[in-house]
Amino acid sequence: MKRVWQGWVLAAWLPMQLACATSLPGMVVVTEDAPPFTYRVNGELAGPALPFIDKLMQAAGLPYTHRVYPWARSMALAQHAPNVLIYALARTPEREHRFHWIGELVDLPVHLYGMAGRQNLQVASLAQARQLRIGVINKDVRLDWFKANGFSELTPSSEGGLDLSENHDVNMLKLRRGMVDAVPVSRIALQTYCRQQKLDCGQFRQLYPLPMTLSLYLAASKKTPYEHVNTLRYHYRKLVQNGTHHQAFARLVED
Repeated sequence: MKRVWQGWVLAAWLPMQLACATSLPGMVVVTEDAPPFTYRVNGELAGPALPFIDKLMQAAGLPYTHRVYPWARSMALAQHAPNVLIYALARTPEREHRFHWIGELVDLPVHLYGMAGRQNLQVASLAQARQLRIGVINKDVRLDWFKANGFSELTPSSEGGLDLSENHDVNMLKLRRGMVDAVPVSRIALQTYCRQQKLDCGQFRQLYPLPMTLSLYLAASKKTPYEHVNTLRYHYRKLVQNGTHHQAFARLVED
């Protein structure tokens, strides 16, 4: 019944969002509040992606509006509305033909992290990881990866499974409160979260290095005109060549 209700909500919400997006001038850039790319500091947006996106759009001569939504909402807009850019979107074979790919931002290895105080949690394989309650963001590529590797959503009768959250902050809060056992994040994303929340990162520990790397991109919706897409790709390459891309994202590269 819950899935039917969610379907009705999305069906009612999406036309309004599409109308809003198409009425705005220029491009609409959508993302989520998720370290290390975008996060809030004292109520203001911060993160390395923002100045890079600003320089790219200025170089391309395209006015734009920045919107931060839950990831599922950003994805819905990027898949159905014209003139929408989305980041940081993992590039996968399933998504290859659903977007115009502008350029890669960074590659991030993903690990399972838990609380340091829970020394009883020992994970040496994916089979053991399936016994954990793992927090995952809805519509995130990590959810798809887990399901493709034999993980199921958490049910009232199951000991382990995937617990879906709306965003990164809710997911991490569930971990800290013991509502889930582990979350899949990169090292730099966890460190950024700790700085943002003024937490000691020593309270978290790596449980298991997942055999996955997120290749995260800036992409455009399929209904975006080709002249905009080609202009953005051209100026993206220019920003790579002149070192602006490296300057923006070098600190996110994992050791």
